[in-house]
Amino acid sequence: MDRHLSRVLYVDLSTHRYWVEERGELFRARLGGTGVAIELLHELCPRDADPLSPENPVILAVGPLSALLPLASKTVAVFKSPHTGNLGESHCGGRSAVALRLAGYGALVITGKSDTPVYIVIEGERVHFRDARALWGLTSSFTVGRIIREREGGSGIRSILRTGIAGENLVTYASVVTESYRHFGRLGLGAVFGAKHLKAVVIIGKGRVPVADPPGYSRLYRELHERAVRSELFRKYHDLGTPQNVRTLNAIGALPVRNLHDNRYRDEVPFTG
Repeated sequence: MDRHLSRVLYVDLSTHRYWVEERGELFRARLGGTGVAIELLHELCPRDADPLSPENPVILAVGPLSALLPLASKTVAVFKSPHTGNLGESHCGGRSAVALRLAGYGALVITGKSDTPVYIVIEGERVHFRDARALWGLTSSFTVGRIIREREGGSGIRSILRTGIAGENLVTYASVVTESYRHFGRLGLGAVFGAKHLKAVVIIGKGRVPVADPPGYSRLYRELHERAVRSELFRKYHDLGTPQNVRTLNAIGALPVRNLHDNRYRDEVPFTG
């Protein structure tokens, strides 16, 4: 087991403390990503916890292929959803998975609640707690991201996860934005950030993920990358994205219609990608 993947960073917003635990047994049993995150939620979140209380942890986790192979780019966020009162699981692309892995961690656990709005900066072995009162109430998450990028310069792979004004106001389906155009969009992670007075999480990765056979790894990476970028399936996502799938999802009965009252349009789809 890669020791970088098996390290869990714990951040307590109530005390502004942080520490690292080696959890090799957990990653061996659950591999990483969703499996590890759900197990950590089971360990840390009381069954009757209010989703907007300090007891509700936010857990971000990545899998063993993150930062190693093409298309293995998702970070999973797991928490108790303020929208459903049940398990919240949301996924996001962008740079966050690579940044977390290159920072030296397989998972991040955020607990507690800060007395005043903060954002945290994770840079290798150090976590900085920054005053975010000037950012609280800004209506543009793009502006928030730009301000933080200017404040937190330097090298490395950097990802900025932030909530907007909906999260600050505890809207139960508020999202968390990263890289300005990626979102943890499901089940209210933004509201959990807001309840914790957590405006943003900045992850800066400067490390490397060791591989056993560097020449073999390079050959495999190039092969997978070439196959992916030349694929027609990949091209449609590059050109337009998931709206390309509207007609296909409708045909197989997997398209949410009228707020999930139905699973497809019975006549012609009134819009398409």
